[in-house]
Parts: sequence; C-alpha cells; structure tokens
Amino acid sequence: MIQYKNYRLLKAISLASKEYRAIKNVNQLEVNYDIKENKKVAFHIGRIETAKNNVSISTLQLLCEYFEISLSDFMKRVEEIENSLKSK
Repeated sequence: MIQYKNYRLLKAISLASKEYRAIKNVNQLEVNYDIKENKKVAFHIGRIETAKNNVSISTLQLLCEYFEISLSDFMKRVEEIENSLKSK
C-alpha cells in the first residue's frame, strides 16, 4: 500500500523549519548535532527540509523544543505558509 503524502503540507513544514532555523542562526549540521547530543536520538533535519518524506509528530516536537517554540505555534506558521502556497 502506498503511503499518503500531502506535498503542499510537507513543503510548508519545510519552509517553516528553514525560517525558524534562520531565526536561530544555525545550519542543518548544528541542528542535527545538538538534537542528537541532547536527546540521544537519531535526527536529520535535511529529511524534513527536502519536503519529500512524512514527518512524525514526535520529530516535530523535538524540532520545536530545539527552536524553543510550542508545537501549536509551529503548526500555526505551517498553516499560514500552506495557505500562501494554495494561492500561488
């Protein structure tokens, strides 16, 4: 069975992640390293930012903790971006 993917949503998550990473002024390697070291879990932000793979809610929670934002605030930003992508 084929896994469902909402590519517009994945793109919005990708763009939100990139925005928050820019605000924190860190690159992908720094995010990966910090989360791996602090949480002792495998993490690869590039998989999120390519917008090709589904993302688990647990992974998004780790990312939000890293960016020091709530999951709901992150998803609000994702929704704003997704709505702007719809109008293009």
